[in-house]
Amino acid sequence: MADINFKEVCMNIIHIDNAGIRNDASMESIQLKQEILASSEATFSAHTKPELFALLHKAIEQGVTPVLFDSKIETIATRVKSLGIHAFDEESSHSVLPASAYALFFTSGTTGVPTGAIKNRENIEGELDALQAIFEPENFERVIVTVPFIHIYGFLSGLMLPRRLGCEVLLKEEYYPQELTLLHEHKKSLVVTSPVYIKALLRLKREVDLSNVTFLSSTGLLAEDEVERFEKQYNTNIIQLFGSTETGGVAIKRGVNPYWEPLKDVLVTKNHESRMVVDSPYLSSHLFEEKITLMKRPYTTTDIIELDGKRFKLLGRANEIIKISGKRISIVELETLIENALGVADALICIKNDSSKLKDESLEIKIAGRKIPDERAVKELFKKHYPEINFSFELLSVKRIEKNNMGKKIRR
Repeated sequence: MADINFKEVCMNIIHIDNAGIRNDASMESIQLKQEILASSEATFSAHTKPELFALLHKAIEQGVTPVLFDSKIETIATRVKSLGIHAFDEESSHSVLPASAYALFFTSGTTGVPTGAIKNRENIEGELDALQAIFEPENFERVIVTVPFIHIYGFLSGLMLPRRLGCEVLLKEEYYPQELTLLHEHKKSLVVTSPVYIKALLRLKREVDLSNVTFLSSTGLLAEDEVERFEKQYNTNIIQLFGSTETGGVAIKRGVNPYWEPLKDVLVTKNHESRMVVDSPYLSSHLFEEKITLMKRPYTTTDIIELDGKRFKLLGRANEIIKISGKRISIVELETLIENALGVADALICIKNDSSKLKDESLEIKIAGRKIPDERAVKELFKKHYPEINFSFELLSVKRIEKNNMGKKIRR
């Protein structure tokens, strides 16, 4: 593997542990303490986030392919072990991934069995070029990372991009939403985060001037009114990055603009079912399911879109769209409506299909939290926002809504 042209900069890593103790160190000093044995590909773990941050960079610089996954998902751990991939501190005598492999990521498994996506160097470096072109003109001094490195969004935006930008990185073992309003320390900062933190900050009901901070959020379909309220409440800007493990980054959206703008060299079209079709240099080279296979290009996703030239509106995933009275409705949109309007902690909607009944799809609405609305309140809410649609639904109270480590609801 050829040398990687990182920006020549001595990166500072700021770390705040669970006891609230802050430690500052250069990434180079942390790397000196790490040892990576001869290996073609390896899994990585570390006691602290700074160690993992430095360890992954060092592995990549030495040509070791990182295999990144959530160790809590036993099915992934078993599959990785079956391939013969070792830990970073164990020697491996042969390569089991394609020679072009740069990194192996797994999907979150929120809608089924996690799929492995193998990226080659061109996938990663090309997408980093695109992200660097977007963020470098902002001259950020600090990147605050709240997301894990094991998913491609965290790897690219939280691990690799800061080095390209020449920024110091702030890592905390556990983030509380209110801390994100203070950790910038008046430096021009990029907060790499997720919709769960954006929504948590909205609930604080406080106004703070964060005009020196930009928030980069992964896809989670933040409602336009949430984005508008957030930017006004904190005097800041939100940029959303849409993509998937298989496709890599696809498009960005700024503020309340309803349209997504494809990243450089990404072509978005749709098929006869209005599903997104992506042709991009960032598409995975191989997929790992039962076995490792070449990924087909272009790639058809499960996302339903409306096209406007090269731009598109994202309506939701195919399994998150219902058709009632001839109209397409996103169940994520309905969940957000219930949570915001009725003060519900979490709502999860499942589609119920009953072939014996000659009527539209009905909904099973699971509500978690202390505040459970009654059926009449939900009916009135739906009627107010969708007066032409008659929803059929059932309300269920549950202890909690299962989520992955990015805060995404798990749909089975």
